[in-house]
Amino acid sequence: MSANHLIASVILLAALSCRAERLFVGILEADSIRSIHYSTAAFGRVADLPLVQEQVRTRLDQALLLPAHTGIAVAAPLRIVQSVDPDTPPAPDNPASVAIIPLADDGTLIRQAFTAAYTQHKTQGAFTLYEAPPDTNRAPRVAVAIADRYLFTSVSLPALTWIWENRSKFLEAPPQSLPGTFRILVNPQRIADLTGARSAQAADTVNLDQLLRECESLSFSLTLEGAALGLTLRATAKQGSELDTLLASWRVPSEPLWHAVPDNAFFMSLGAIDRPSLWTPFLGKQRHRLYAPTAGRLAPQAVAGDRLDYIVPTRNGKGLCWVQLLPLKNQEAARSAIRSLADTDSTTNSVAFKHLRQRESGGTTIETYTVILQQPAPPTQARGATAPTTASPAISHILLSLLLKHAVLECAVHNGYCVVALGPEGAIDEQLPPATFTKRPLPLNRRIGGQDPALTSDLTFGGLLRAAELIRHTVTIMPEVKPEQARLLPRGGDGALFGVIRNDRTLTASLRVQANEIAALQRLNREGRAVLQEVFFQIFAAQMMESKKAPETSDK
Repeated sequence: MSANHLIASVILLAALSCRAERLFVGILEADSIRSIHYSTAAFGRVADLPLVQEQVRTRLDQALLLPAHTGIAVAAPLRIVQSVDPDTPPAPDNPASVAIIPLADDGTLIRQAFTAAYTQHKTQGAFTLYEAPPDTNRAPRVAVAIADRYLFTSVSLPALTWIWENRSKFLEAPPQSLPGTFRILVNPQRIADLTGARSAQAADTVNLDQLLRECESLSFSLTLEGAALGLTLRATAKQGSELDTLLASWRVPSEPLWHAVPDNAFFMSLGAIDRPSLWTPFLGKQRHRLYAPTAGRLAPQAVAGDRLDYIVPTRNGKGLCWVQLLPLKNQEAARSAIRSLADTDSTTNSVAFKHLRQRESGGTTIETYTVILQQPAPPTQARGATAPTTASPAISHILLSLLLKHAVLECAVHNGYCVVALGPEGAIDEQLPPATFTKRPLPLNRRIGGQDPALTSDLTFGGLLRAAELIRHTVTIMPEVKPEQARLLPRGGDGALFGVIRNDRTLTASLRVQANEIAALQRLNREGRAVLQEVFFQIFAAQMMESKKAPETSDK
């Protein structure tokens, strides 16, 4: 049995055996207080975030509720357990956390520290309540208990009582198997209940509530080190659930596609799923047609299920191109789907395609479409309104209009692949896949698999993002940018890598952001902010003027 399953069993037994009707929310583990300080200091130094150590220290002090570290074993593991009383409304102490902190002595020194930090204290059985601190930055009331060379602290006496009555189960539980500076195991159902409002806000993009409720267990770890920031998530789907069915349809992508990612790519995403429709219950209402132009036109049985997306600069370095490769089982079906792109009803989409021309390149037929962004629909006029209302263009719409101003959609079937390119006309000619992809000594799946000991090279999904370089390139190719402005923008770092593996009903996902990439984004914000503000102000002003002139032209 894995450590996660053991901990889940321990928590379940604790919940069933306690007298108070409290429910487990989550548990946080750390190797030690010392390791937290060392790792955050190293990360903050390389990532150009000097305040991160102080911020983490402040949050840790708030969670541990310690007036001082005297008598604390700073090199020993610690845990923080959160629980909730479902019969009590949400409050600052509901849900509430209990810190389980190892001691270096019998507790005498830390009791003296609490007595010095609080003007009042009283004993209730095994607990001591400390109140009325002269320092207003401290918690106004802290409940404390000591047993087996461990200190238990909480702002909630009921939460502390629940942990105290079941302390042996928490103290004897094995550590979680995911390595990291912080390791967290949560109750997915309880998290879904507590994050209902946030889930509703994210519903347009992803059905977070549905995802959480179909998880049997959920744990993740956060790693802070000098080289990178890492986030690893592990989730096990309930047997027979829609999430279980979705995971069963994932598989390892075709190996040649890992070699097909250009070395200069700013972004890349590769995955393989035999039944893409299984994603539908977990997706939000918003579906952008640009992300999958052939969706709804290309039958699932016509494609192999692999999908590679990447963003690269054009060969002359003056443009940007997004490319999608789909291995095919039926090439004629793909050609038919490409020819029907302009026939899609545009009234239900924010994007429409208009056929521009057909051309040949090396014996391959390429269909070219212009991209038409639909203007936001005006809100319904209220009954009795004296003046018509107009819709203001959204910022996202303005940005997309800017990026697509000189772009076209080019589609082709070439060497068994459906190739879609969004960028300057002719950019697809540089991206048509050869018969065999160039072999690389270290393909992307090997790089991603080596980033986290929880991963292997047998990835079902993988990706990379060089955000700082993408921002820099995007700004430098804008017509409004002057050469002296472009030179002020700093270079990017080593980017971020993302990978997912599947083992039966369990998925493990890992995101690793290099510290020098975060430092590069900091430099962009600090040194290039004035350039970015000036350029985007000019762009937005011009775009707004164009949007205001459009109705006047149509009236004439």
